Amino acid sequence: MKTRKKLFAVVQPIGHRPYREHADLHFRDNTELAAQLTTYARSKWPSPQKVAVDIHAKQIIVDGTPRANFSLHEYRENGGQAVALPGVGQ
Repeated sequence: MKTRKKLFAVVQPIGHRPYREHADLHFRDNTELAAQLTTYARSKWPSPQKVAVDIHAKQIIVDGTPRANFSLHEYRENGGQAVALPGVGQ
């Protein structure tokens, strides 16, 4: 049984600055990771578009065209509280 990972993703549309809000992720494998990132991407690129996530290339693909890159980051522990890295995804 795999353990669950708690990370956040910073999404940067190609040619633009990263989104201020980051995607909070809590997943066990790449299938769950892709599903959670797809849900986040649908909030940025609303329907009826086809949204896919390429985990290995770290890209979000909308209607067959790469629209954004993403990077995964771990939360830092600060006195028992998880805090995001300063200046990343905020």
